Amino acid sequence: MSYTVSIHKQSSVRHSACAELTAPGVYSLILARTASIDVYAIQSSGLVLQHSTPVNGTVSSLLSFKPTNSHVSWLFVTTEEHVCFTLSYKDGKLVTEQVLRDLDDRLMPETDMEHLGIIDPDSRGILLHFNKGSLTYISLVPVSKSRSSKSLSAKSNSRVSSNAITGTLYPPIKLPIEELIIISIIFLANTEKPAIAVLYRDGQHAKHIKVYEIIVLEGRLEEIKGSGMRNVDQGATRLIALPSPAGGFLLLGEQIITYYSSAEDVRPKKIPFEGPTIFCAYARIDENGQRYLLGDESGHLFMLQLEFNSDKVESWKVNKIGETSIPTTLTYIDSGFFFVTSHFSPSTLFFLSAEAPHVQTLQIIPNLAPITDFQIVSRENSTDIVACSGAFKSGALRIVRSGVGVDILAELAEAGDVTGLWTVGNSIVVVSYIERTAILKGNFETGDIEDVSDWNFIDYGQPTISVGVFGEKMVHINKTAVKLIDIENNTVRSYENTISAAYIAEDYIIISTSLSNEIHMLDNSLKVLHSASLPNEVSCITATSELCFVGQWGSSKVLILNRYGLQKVGETETLLGGIPRSLQVTKLESMPKETLFVGMADGTLYTFRIDQDTVKSGELLDRKSMLLGTQPVSLYKMNNAIFAVSSHPTMIYGHSEKIALSTVNVPIPTALSLCHIADNTTESDDILVFASENKIYFGIIDSIMSTHVQTLELHETARRLTILSSLTSLVGLISLKTELDTYNNNEIVSCSVKLVDMSIFEISDTFCLDENEMAESITSGKLDGSEYIVVGTGYISDEKEEYENGRILVFEVTADKKLSLLLSSSVNGGVYALEILEDKLVSAVNSLVRMSRIFTDPNNGHLSIKHHCGFRSPTIAISLSGYKNYLLVGDLMKSVTLLKINKSDSSSKSEEYIFEEVSRHFEPMWMTDIEIIDESTSIGAEAEGNIVVFHNTAVEDNDGQERETSHSFLSHEYDQSLLEIVSSMKVGEVVNKIRRVKHSANMSFSSQTVTPQAYFATRDGGIYLYGKIRQEFVDTLINLQSNMSKVLNSAGNMSLLEHRAFSNVRRRLYEPLRFVDGDFIEQFLELSVEERQLIVEGNNGGINLGFGVDQITEVIEDLKRLH
Repeated sequence: MSYTVSIHKQSSVRHSACAELTAPGVYSLILARTASIDVYAIQSSGLVLQHSTPVNGTVSSLLSFKPTNSHVSWLFVTTEEHVCFTLSYKDGKLVTEQVLRDLDDRLMPETDMEHLGIIDPDSRGILLHFNKGSLTYISLVPVSKSRSSKSLSAKSNSRVSSNAITGTLYPPIKLPIEELIIISIIFLANTEKPAIAVLYRDGQHAKHIKVYEIIVLEGRLEEIKGSGMRNVDQGATRLIALPSPAGGFLLLGEQIITYYSSAEDVRPKKIPFEGPTIFCAYARIDENGQRYLLGDESGHLFMLQLEFNSDKVESWKVNKIGETSIPTTLTYIDSGFFFVTSHFSPSTLFFLSAEAPHVQTLQIIPNLAPITDFQIVSRENSTDIVACSGAFKSGALRIVRSGVGVDILAELAEAGDVTGLWTVGNSIVVVSYIERTAILKGNFETGDIEDVSDWNFIDYGQPTISVGVFGEKMVHINKTAVKLIDIENNTVRSYENTISAAYIAEDYIIISTSLSNEIHMLDNSLKVLHSASLPNEVSCITATSELCFVGQWGSSKVLILNRYGLQKVGETETLLGGIPRSLQVTKLESMPKETLFVGMADGTLYTFRIDQDTVKSGELLDRKSMLLGTQPVSLYKMNNAIFAVSSHPTMIYGHSEKIALSTVNVPIPTALSLCHIADNTTESDDILVFASENKIYFGIIDSIMSTHVQTLELHETARRLTILSSLTSLVGLISLKTELDTYNNNEIVSCSVKLVDMSIFEISDTFCLDENEMAESITSGKLDGSEYIVVGTGYISDEKEEYENGRILVFEVTADKKLSLLLSSSVNGGVYALEILEDKLVSAVNSLVRMSRIFTDPNNGHLSIKHHCGFRSPTIAISLSGYKNYLLVGDLMKSVTLLKINKSDSSSKSEEYIFEEVSRHFEPMWMTDIEIIDESTSIGAEAEGNIVVFHNTAVEDNDGQERETSHSFLSHEYDQSLLEIVSSMKVGEVVNKIRRVKHSANMSFSSQTVTPQAYFATRDGGIYLYGKIRQEFVDTLINLQSNMSKVLNSAGNMSLLEHRAFSNVRRRLYEPLRFVDGDFIEQFLELSVEERQLIVEGNNGGINLGFGVDQITEVIEDLKRLH
C-alpha cells in the first residue's frame, strides 16, 4: 500500500579510507555514506566515481587493511545492525569475502557514543565498541599458523581452515571493560601483545586514560599499571597513536596537547597551544608520524609538527594553516592532497600548498545534510523543494529541483529584450528584437563573440521572422521579404510580400501574408509553387513531407492542408485554450510515429499522432493535452525532443513509447535555438543558445534528468522556514548563529527571524530575538483577513532543561519587504510547533496544544490574541499537522493523537471551539515529525529511523483496500478510535520533516501505479517521495520486492527485507509492513533479461508474479518517472 523512492539520495559522508584497493600501487579513496560505499579513482583531474555498492544497513565504521599475502587492500565495514564484513575489489566491483553477524552483547546496553572500530597497526586484530562495558576483538589470520593461533582457533570453535587466506576473520571474542563511556580508543604501536589506550568519562564527568593489554587466549583485558592518567583535560576528545619507533600516543585537549611515551621512565609531556578549540578529526601525513593534520568543530585546519631526538618526541608545535569543511574525518592521500568528509558541509578534496593560501579547494562533493525543514513549492510542471540545509558556517537555504540542467559555457550580458534567436553554422547567431535585428559571430563555446554590422543583405531595421538553411544558402525572412543569401559569393535573391509567419524546410518555404490572409509555397528559386486563401490571419505554420499544419488568429482549430497544392484535407476539433500559438512536428525518441505538438495561448499543450494510414485524409490520432503553465506556449525543435516554454521551460521527450516531460532548470527563455557543432555527432555536444533576462546564454544540455540545487549561503544554521502563500518568492526563516566570545572564550548563541526574497536570492530583512531566546517554530497564513508570519520561541535557562517561558510573535510583511512586529504574546513554555487551521492559530506550548484567535482590537486597532480551547499531550507536543478541521499531534514519547475541531455546544461564550479526540496510537513511540494526509491517513517518523503510516479506524475507508485486523487488548469502544499502523518501514536515517503533497497544484510527476502523497527529508541529506500504491498493483510490487530480495544482496550479504523492517528498542519486525522500497525495485531495470525472468517467475523460493518481463519492466519504468 505504501511506496517510497529517493528524490535526492543521502549525501552526508561519515567515513573514509585511502587504500590500494583496485591494484597494487594504485590508491583509491573509499567513502562510506549512510547506506552505500563509494570507490573513487584518484586521477590528475580529481576524484572520479569508479564503483558504488549499496549496503542494506547503516554503516558505522570503515577500515582498510592489507592481508599479508595480498598485493591489494581489503575493506572492513561495520553497521549499526551489529554486522561486520570484509570487501575486496574484483572485476570492477566490491565483493564480500566474509561476514560476521550478531556482534552485539545483548546483556549490555548500547553505547551512547558512536560505534568505534580500530585496527592493530601490525594487522593482528580488529577492536570494536558497540555496547557499554564490552569490547569485541576479532583476530586476523596471520601469515603462518603458529601454535598460539591454533590454540586460538580451538578456543573460539573456529571453522577457519588451515589454508585460509591471510586476513580472514576469526570468530569474535568479547572483552569485558569497566569503563562505560568510552570517548576514544586506539591501538598502540610496537607492542609484543595487542595493547590499547582508552579515553573515557566517569560518572562525575571527569576524563581519564587507561592502557590495557589484550590477553587473546583468555578473552580479557589486563591493565598496564602506571601507564594511564587520571583527570586529564576536560576538553579532551581524541587519542592519536604514534607509529614506531617513537611509539606512545598524543591526547588532544582544548588548549593542551599531551604526549604519553611507551617507555616507563618518561613522564607525560604537556605543551599548550593557542586555543581553545575542540578537535574532531585528524590525519597522519608522514609514515613516521612527524606531521599531522588536525581539524576542529569550526572547520579550522591545523598542522601538528613533532620534533624528534633519537626517535623520542622532544617537542611539537601547532599552527593554524587554513579553513576546510566542518570535518567528520580527515584522510591524507599523498603529495599534499587530503580529503575532508563532512556531515554538516560538503565533503571536499583539498591540496596543501607551500604558498598562500596554504589550503586550496580542488573538488567538492555536494551535501545537503542535515535537512532540518523544507517546504514544497508546486509550479506548472515542476516541483521545487526549498530546504533548510547544512549547519553552522555551512548553513544555507537551498532550492532542490529535479529536471534537465544546462551547463552554461558563456553568457553575453546587456543583450536587451530578445524576441527571436537562430543559429547558422557553427559561428553565426541572428538575434531579433521588437524593431530591429542584430548579427553575432564568434566562438559559442568560449563566448568570444562580436557584433557584425556589415552584412548589406540584412535589413537591420526590421525584426526577423525566421532564419534557416536552404540547401547551401541561408534564408532570412522579415516582415517584407524572403531573402535567399549566398554568404560566400555575397549574392542575394529576394521575394517581397507582407509576411506574418513562415516555415523553412529543406527544399521549400511556406509563408503567410498579413493583409490578404494567404499562404504561399516557394521553391529554391523563390518562385511561388502553390497558394491558398484562408479565412483568418496565420499565427503559426509547420509541415511534414505530406501535410501542412496552420494555426490561425481567429480560430481555435489547426487547419490541415495537403503539402502538394495546399488544399484543405481536414482540421482538428476545437481546442480549448484560445489560439494556437506554436506548432512543431517531430519524431520523439522511442516513439514509433511522428507527433504534432500544438502550443496554445493559455499554456495548454496538445499532441496528436500522425499515422501514415490516415495522413492523406488529414486525420490525426490519439489527441492528448497537458498544462505547461499559464503563459502562451512556444515550441522549439531539438534533436528527437521538443523544448517548450510557457511559465517554465520544459523538455518533452519520448520514453518507452510514451511522451515524457522534464523541467529544464534555466531562467525562462524568451527565445532559443540549437547549434549543432559540425565536429560532433551527439546531442549532448550541441550548444543551446537562449535569451533570458537581457542576457544571451550558451550552454550544453544534460543528457539525463538529475537533481539540481540552488544555494543561498547563510553561514549560520537554518532551522525552520515558511513560504508566504500570496508571495511564493518570500520565505520566512529561523536561523541560529554560533559565535565565540574572544574575551572569555565562551560560545554565544543568537537566534533571528529572516525574510528572504527568492526572486533575487537575497535576505530582505532580519529581526533579532532577545538574548537566550530560541525560535522553535514558524508558520504563515491568513489570520484576521490578512497574511502574517507567526514565530514561536522559548527562553533557555541554565537551571532548567525545559522551557518555562516563551513568546508568540506575529509579523507583517510590509510593501518594501520588511518584517514588522505587530504582536508579542508571552506563554508559559516553549512554542515547539505552530499551525494555522481554519483561520485560527494552533500552538504547541510544551505539553499544551492550544487554539487561539488573532484579531484586531477595536479599542486600539492593534492585534490581540484570544485563547479558545486546549488539549494536554502526554509529555511534550513537538509537532502539529492540520487538514480541514482535523489536527494531528505528535508527542515526544507517546506517538500521535488525532483531534477534531468542533464548535462548542456550551452556552458559555468563553469556549467557542473545542478539541475532540478522534483517535490515538497507544504504543510508545518517540516522534520526530508527523503529517496528516487526510482524515483517514497520517504519516509519522520516529527517532530510530522508522516511518509509519497510520489509519484512523474511526473514519470509514472507501478505497476498497483490505486491512489487517487490529488485535487490541482495549475494549471495543476504544478499538474503534485507534490510529492503527497499516504500513511501516525502516528508512535507516532520522526523518526530520514530512510535508504533504497538495494535489490541487499541477504536479510535475505522474504515474499509473503510485499516487504521490508526501515528501520527507532526513538528517543525512536524503529527500524521499512517499506515495500510495494503487490497489491493483499492491500485491505485484510487494511480491516483486520479496522476489528480488531473494536474488539480490548488498555488500555484506545483508537482506533488504531485514534492513527495511521496522526496528526500535521495543519492537522489531522481520520485513517491511506493506511498504515497497522504490530504489531497490528500480534495480530490476539494471538486470539482464535472464535475471529479470528468474525474478518474475519467482525462482529461489519466490512467488510467480503472473506477468511477463516486459509488463513488469513497463511498470517500473513508469515508477521511475516519479523522480
